Amino acid sequence: MESINNANGNVESAESYLNKGNVLLDQKDYEAAISAYDKALDLNPNLADAYFKRGNAKDEIGHYFEAISDYDATIRLDPDAANAYYNRGVSKSKLGHPEAAILDYDASIRLNPNNANAYNNRGIAKDEIGHYFEAISDYDTAIRLNPNEANAYYNRGVSKANLGHPEAAISDYDASIRLNPNEANAYYNRGISKDDLGHPEAAISDYDVSIRLNPNNAKAYSNRGSAKKRLGLTDDAKRDFQTALNLAEKMEDEELKSRIMKRLEDLETR
Repeated sequence: MESINNANGNVESAESYLNKGNVLLDQKDYEAAISAYDKALDLNPNLADAYFKRGNAKDEIGHYFEAISDYDATIRLDPDAANAYYNRGVSKSKLGHPEAAILDYDASIRLNPNNANAYNNRGIAKDEIGHYFEAISDYDTAIRLNPNEANAYYNRGVSKANLGHPEAAISDYDASIRLNPNEANAYYNRGISKDDLGHPEAAISDYDVSIRLNPNNAKAYSNRGSAKKRLGLTDDAKRDFQTALNLAEKMEDEELKSRIMKRLEDLETR
């Protein structure tokens, strides 16, 4: 077994550095964990788990390309490592490559067909490329495997809304909120679906909760302003649009800023 002497003259093995890295990873000290995994791999470059865990640490600090490289190494050493394919898919999703992510989720599911998260994440990737029916099928499986996974209901609601089925979407948002009443986006999207059904008062109630949970969502203020405008609450609508505009400016989101300014202009020209 390969080993080196540390500063105190004690012998350190690859496995001991791996264990140190795991402790640091659990403590969310990602940089230190990466350093420990580096030392483990210097001593044993065939330690698949060290590559895998180092990839996890790199993903946590946003070094997605480096994380993918580590997952590649894990898979070369252990082609049946379902979690390595899954995590590589997550990193690819974060880089905005849903098609590539889907291939990794496919491989992960073949190796472990009972991982609800893999179906859920594959559904998200399929939704991103407009494959809404396939996404819903994946969410169905995720929910069957884990009926208490709020995100799967929420995501299925998003895909149903994208297909133009607001009633069905609301049912899923309801289920998501029952399981996780603190998810701001579930209230926000349920508000959109209620708006689509012509129920601005009910939509406003959902936007209210969403804003209470996440007061920095410019779109929630803008949508609430539009709902209030439809109810003739012009002054309230203007305040919401102005708050939304201020948040969009802070975000430096020029496209959103332009849409909100147009809503404000339309309100003021009435």
